[in-house]
Amino acid sequence: MSIAITKVELAKRLLETDDIGIINHIKAIFESRSSDWWDELPDEVKKQVEKGIREADRGEGIPHEQVMKKYSKWLKRK
Repeated sequence: MSIAITKVELAKRLLETDDIGIINHIKAIFESRSSDWWDELPDEVKKQVEKGIREADRGEGIPHEQVMKKYSKWLKRK
């Protein structure tokens, strides 16, 4: 069955139902999918991430390759 047919069938069933529980459940699914995880972060975490991005843009920090070389012994599977 194609996605277009499935969407039409779901829309039809939604329009025909008076079950508020089903309607609220579908609404909650859409709302949970549309939220951005960034908006859920505390302001302090956002500030620290933004600070890290600015530092990386200025070339500050340790290159990924150097970090991986130093800590690779802890990342190996046993």
